[in-house]
Amino acid sequence: MHESAAMIPTESEALYQAIDTFRVYCGVVLVSFSRHGQGLRETIGRNFIARGMSCTQSIFAVWKAGSDQDAWILHRSLIDRLLHLHYLGVTDTFTEFDEYSFLSRYAARNKLISDPYISSRIPKGLKELHKTEKARYDLLASNKRAPWQRPKAHDVAKEMDLSFLYDLGYDYASMHVHPMSDDGHDDFKALTESPPEHALPDATVVRNSILVQSLIVQEALNVSKMRWRAILYDFLTQIRVFLATSDPQYQVTMHKIGKIWPEFELCESPDPADAA
Repeated sequence: MHESAAMIPTESEALYQAIDTFRVYCGVVLVSFSRHGQGLRETIGRNFIARGMSCTQSIFAVWKAGSDQDAWILHRSLIDRLLHLHYLGVTDTFTEFDEYSFLSRYAARNKLISDPYISSRIPKGLKELHKTEKARYDLLASNKRAPWQRPKAHDVAKEMDLSFLYDLGYDYASMHVHPMSDDGHDDFKALTESPPEHALPDATVVRNSILVQSLIVQEALNVSKMRWRAILYDFLTQIRVFLATSDPQYQVTMHKIGKIWPEFELCESPDPADAA
């Protein structure tokens, strides 16, 4: 155990290579989703993968720039996406979530358009979009059923048997999201003192973010009604092994995926009768 702990990847170049390879892997998975996905759950799962990968890349970027606090803030958002996707899969409320998202966006945009000071500054295209969506908004707003509600992060993590993910990730990162009395101490020093020799912060937040993104991808594959090849799951397992041991086997698997795809499909479409 101690030997494994000593082998965890800490060098920025190794972490960057893992994230960049993961980005290519996600691109292959996303193309497969777009080719064969037929239902709303596939669309939402695809979007969660894409947004999660972008967030993981941003976490690495701000971490490498020396802002560990901002990296943790983004990390909290990444965990939130994982918990939301798991909740959607368990409750099968993809349609309700989509309607909730649409209503929330419409209502927020309506506040802007209705404001006498802001309205004249809103792009014409946004107003036109708002008009075209009014019919759907009126229909959904008239529905009397109880609206979809966001899940509680603590409850979902516990249900996943990943309470540590909440306690040591989501809850810990919340300390950086909400103002604390000593916020800005390091920033003050950086802005008022001579630049010291640049030293990167501890890489825990980067490693944890790669781990969470791997869980998001796995959740998306699992909630999808498409049938996925085992090699995609192998990659996810191996990138987690890399995070604990620095073993680069995930690169070999990605090379295998690149050699067989796109001639060899990595998934099969669901039966049309099963599409969400």
